[in-house]
Amino acid sequence: TTRPRTTNSHKGFGTVLGSTTQKDNDNAIKITYNPIFNFADRQEQAVEKFERIDDAIMGGISLSSLKQLPEEDFARWSGICRLDGGGFCGTRTLPFTEPLQPGINAQGIYLVCRLTSDNEPERRVWKITTRSEQSRGEQLYQAMFTLPKQETLQESSWARVEIPFANFVQVRGPRMVPGAPPLDVSNGLYQIGISLSKFMISQNGTEIPNFRPGF
Repeated sequence: TTRPRTTNSHKGFGTVLGSTTQKDNDNAIKITYNPIFNFADRQEQAVEKFERIDDAIMGGISLSSLKQLPEEDFARWSGICRLDGGGFCGTRTLPFTEPLQPGINAQGIYLVCRLTSDNEPERRVWKITTRSEQSRGEQLYQAMFTLPKQETLQESSWARVEIPFANFVQVRGPRMVPGAPPLDVSNGLYQIGISLSKFMISQNGTEIPNFRPGF
């Protein structure tokens, strides 16, 4: 079970913005965090803007869901990932009616989350997915990220994970598309998602050693 969340008053996915300002004749970088989906704002109903994208689309039997309990100000993404016929779970936004404009200084996407089912995040491949055009075809952009281990499960803390746009590569399934252009966000983003997989992003669909299926 992973729990997407952001700190302070905003709970959800967001973009990382960086701007250069002049101060004492030196360039100072100011980083701000712009929420996209705020799970703390119940009126926003952010969970309703997501759909599951599990390996059932390729004959697998994994199952996951994104839910939010009435008393909680964050969303829970949970389920069971099985190796039979697939080996991945995912959740993604419904296609945006208008593209999300990250802004001229946008550097990437952030997610504040923690793993609560166990303390072995390194035994899965974690990915952020996005699209730079309206197409819902097989080709999209993905980037792997590292989910930090908790010191103890009883004293879990939230971790803010930042994924630079420069880390995204175009893929078809788990495989990189040869010669594909880098991610260009100047025309906006049309979808954002997160996935857990046994497949690393590679040219030949390499599987992670010692993958941990199940909850």
